[in-house]
Amino acid sequence: MLFEFKSAIKDIFSSKIRSLIWGSALLTLLIFIILFFSFSHAVSLLPLTDMPKVQKIVEVFGYIIFFILSLMFFPSVVTFISGFFIDSVVNRMAARNNIHALRTVPLKESLALSGVAAIKGIMVSIGLALASLLFGLIPFINLVPVILYYGLNGRLLAREYFFAAALRYLEKQDAEDLFNRYQAYWVRAGIIIAILMTVPIVNMIAPLIAMAFMQRLFLKKNPNREKA
Repeated sequence: MLFEFKSAIKDIFSSKIRSLIWGSALLTLLIFIILFFSFSHAVSLLPLTDMPKVQKIVEVFGYIIFFILSLMFFPSVVTFISGFFIDSVVNRMAARNNIHALRTVPLKESLALSGVAAIKGIMVSIGLALASLLFGLIPFINLVPVILYYGLNGRLLAREYFFAAALRYLEKQDAEDLFNRYQAYWVRAGIIIAILMTVPIVNMIAPLIAMAFMQRLFLKKNPNREKA
């Protein structure tokens, strides 16, 4: 699996996919800028103008919390955004590997799939963020939300990126059967993707790597599809 992951990183820098990197990075940066200025505006509205020192402390801790939360929510937000361009990655990866006769998946179906995953991811992140606040000072127990975060998001991301690739090759029921048959395998890949998406800077191109990675794994489990 790690070999396929390293190969996926090489894939996105190939001539056929490289042009999507800028689009993914700029879109991700735009999301962060919007969130940052929204957060800054919210902090400026706090009634602490008569206590400048307290206001400064609140701002510093606020930005630290913003940074942590932005990393937590990033996989969910970018999952929806990626619905706009993951088909391009699949098509270009297929062309690069001389794979033809892919199924057409309407954009609205891709967005619906990624939208459901994004909503579930946001709900999971909110729940675990609250759990982290409650158990943050208890040794060992405070690691449970972190483990759950990567485990639950790993499954959500595995399902999202698996179906983004699989539905271009298989009917939905066949894709469901394949996902269930090797579920632990896909979830392990999803956990790798979740970790990748919480690494600053790298996460700007993480959706492209994730898509190339999952397509490679899909074809590995379906060698007969490589010459479709």
